[in-house]
Amino acid sequence: MSKKIVILGAGYAGISVAKELEKYYARNQDIEIKLIEKNSYHTLLTELHEVAGGRVLPNAVQVDLNRIFKSNIVDVIQDEIVSIDFDSQKLFSNNHEYTYDYLVLSTGSRPCCFNLPGVNEYAYQLWSHKEAIILRNHIYNCFQKASTITDREERKKLLTFVIAGGGFTGVELAGELGEWKNKLCKQFSINVEEVNIYLVEALPNILNILDKNLAKKCEARLKKIGINVLTECGIKSVDKDSIYLSNEEKIEGTLIWTAGIQGNPFIGEMDIKCDRRFRVEVNDYMQSIQYKNVFCAGDTISHICDGKPLPQVVETALQTGSCVAKNIINIINGKEIRPFNPNYHGVLVSVGFSYAVAKVMGVKCSGIVASALKHMVNIHYLYLIGKLSLVMDYIKHQFLQKRYCTELNVSLPVEAEGIKELGF
Repeated sequence: MSKKIVILGAGYAGISVAKELEKYYARNQDIEIKLIEKNSYHTLLTELHEVAGGRVLPNAVQVDLNRIFKSNIVDVIQDEIVSIDFDSQKLFSNNHEYTYDYLVLSTGSRPCCFNLPGVNEYAYQLWSHKEAIILRNHIYNCFQKASTITDREERKKLLTFVIAGGGFTGVELAGELGEWKNKLCKQFSINVEEVNIYLVEALPNILNILDKNLAKKCEARLKKIGINVLTECGIKSVDKDSIYLSNEEKIEGTLIWTAGIQGNPFIGEMDIKCDRRFRVEVNDYMQSIQYKNVFCAGDTISHICDGKPLPQVVETALQTGSCVAKNIINIINGKEIRPFNPNYHGVLVSVGFSYAVAKVMGVKCSGIVASALKHMVNIHYLYLIGKLSLVMDYIKHQFLQKRYCTELNVSLPVEAEGIKELGF
C-alpha cells in the first residue's frame, strides 16, 4: 500500500528532508512525496543581508525548486496551507486538501519583537526575500532623497540607521551596510560623515555564541568601516519618527530589527503542543510528542539536547532534516528509529564582502581566508542540492556581476507584508 509523505516548507530543513527521501526512493513507486511551499523558490536565508545591503541582485538568493527537484520523485506544490487536522491527517489550503501518512513540519521561523511598543509596526525586518528587497529599496531611497534636500535635521534622519541585535544577522547586515554606504555616498554626492549606522545589542558583547576573540575581531572590523557598536543597550520602543533606547537616548532614523526569532506563528494556531515561541515540542527522534507520525525539522523544533536548546542555525536544519527523513524511512521499513545526534562543524560570520571570521572543526581564522571559507560552504551546499548549475550561478552572482546596486531594478509595494514606511 502506498505511503504518503508531506513536507510543509522548503527552507533548509524541508529541502534536507526532501533530498534525503528523493535519494532513497528514487526507484520506489509506492511512496508519494509532496513538498508544499507557498513560494516557487528556496531562499538562501543566510545570504539575505547581501540583498538588503545592495551587494547582490535579489535573484542571487533564490533557487527555483524545479531546479532542485528535477525528477518526479518529489512532487513540488506551490500552495499555502491555512490549517491542519492532525486527527484526520489532512492539510488544507484555500482551494485544496492534502492527506498524509507522515507529515514533516519545516515551516521555519519569524522575527520575535518581544512585544516592544512600535517595533512590529515601524521596524524593518530581514527574514524573507520580500523583506530584504523592501529594506534594500528603502535604504537606497533614503540616500536618494537626502541628496535632494538641504534641511540638516531631515537629512540626518534619512541617513541614520539603527540595527537592533548583535547576532549573526545583525552583524552581517551592519557589515554590508557599512560598505554599501560608501558607494551610495559617492553616487549621490553625500559626505560619508553624514551617515550614522548603529548596531545595538542588549548584552555586554555582540555575537555571544561565538568565540570571544573572534567576536572582538568582528567588532573591530565593524568600527573600522564606520559602524557605531552599542552594547548593553536595548530598544525600549519605537514610534513613527523615533527610536528610544534603554540608555534613555533617542535616535531618529530607520530601525532594522534582527534581535530575536521565534517559530512560525502559523504553527501556534494549530492543535499541536508548542512552546511559547511557536516551536513544536518533539522527542529525541524529532517526532511531535502528541502525534508520532508528525515530525519536525529546523527552526520549528523545541527540544533540549545535552542540557541546551537546539540552536536555530543552518546546521541544525540540515541535520534534523536528515534525521527525520531516515526515521520515516526506517518506520516504513519496519526498522528501529534513531535519536537525533547533532554534530556541529563550526560557525562563520561575514562582515562585508572580503572579511569574515570562522571557527570550523576547532580551527579559527579571520579576514579573507575566512571569507573564502564561507563561500566554499555556500558552494558545497548548492552543489549538494542542485549540482554544478547552481554553483555556476553562485559564482556569477558573487564574483562576475558588478557588485553593489546603483539603481533599483526590483520594485515592491511599500505596504507589503508586515512592513511600514517611517513617514519621512
